[in-house]
Amino acid sequence: MLQFLGKGLRLGVVILSLLLTSVALCAQQPPLLNILEVAGEIRKYRLFVPSSYNAKTTYPLVLNFHGTNSHPDSQVELSEFEKLAEIENFIVVSPLALFKRQSNGPITWNVNRAKGPDDVLFIRQLIATLKKQFSIEETRIYATGFSGGARMSSRLACDLSATIAAIGPVAGIRYPSDCKPSRGVATISFHGKKDNVNHYYLQSDSPAYWKMGVEDALSAWVENNRCGSITRTQYSLSVELIQYKNCAGQGEVDFYRSTEAGHTWPGSPMAETLKGYGLGKTETGLPATQLIWQFFKRHSLKEEPK
Repeated sequence: MLQFLGKGLRLGVVILSLLLTSVALCAQQPPLLNILEVAGEIRKYRLFVPSSYNAKTTYPLVLNFHGTNSHPDSQVELSEFEKLAEIENFIVVSPLALFKRQSNGPITWNVNRAKGPDDVLFIRQLIATLKKQFSIEETRIYATGFSGGARMSSRLACDLSATIAAIGPVAGIRYPSDCKPSRGVATISFHGKKDNVNHYYLQSDSPAYWKMGVEDALSAWVENNRCGSITRTQYSLSVELIQYKNCAGQGEVDFYRSTEAGHTWPGSPMAETLKGYGLGKTETGLPATQLIWQFFKRHSLKEEPK
């Protein structure tokens, strides 16, 4: 979710306590994580298959990435994607990160492809494994995530653009300097201007991994997707929906910008808890999970030359 850097040390400790507490307070015992060996390393993931599953039918797959120092169980609670998947009939996989920037640092995703676990390879093999085990609709594989997980979903849009139909990064959209998608990737994103972790604007005290502000990352995706028009809609008093349309293929970009939200997942049931731990306001009237899924439903994989 964030790094233990400078002023963020105390906040990092608080968030770690929050995440551990949230897992402990789950109403039901969470399922055991599945195991997959990747390049000699044991990788883990949480899997949800709707009760309606029938091998004769194909199902969309949503990759749901947790934030730094978090866990798949906490991401499931934060986003409630599994509850929605049971209703809407899609499969959700929530992988577990393994990478550490420092030996004593928190686990996070290797978004910048540094020495260590290859998370893109992990997800590539995970998708291949799930396709063998379940009837997955290959043109409807999506990635979303929170904070560090949002950055990871952004990385997948760069490196697996021929596999990932659309992404939904929350509080952490990125466009890495080495990003080379083969196509325009449809993107829906959410960010609060009062985010005190992944700053909306790049600042002198921004974490080292936070290479660019939100608007710069969005602009890069809009340019990559070759969008030709923009519309602005006031979603609520504090939320504006900015939509980039007429893009290459199905590469539309929807951005929900809050003037009041902090480092949170809009519409999460954990809103008051997150606020109590110093992460700021959550836009409770903005159902991010439902909006992400509705956006995903409109976008299936379609190869288009850039």
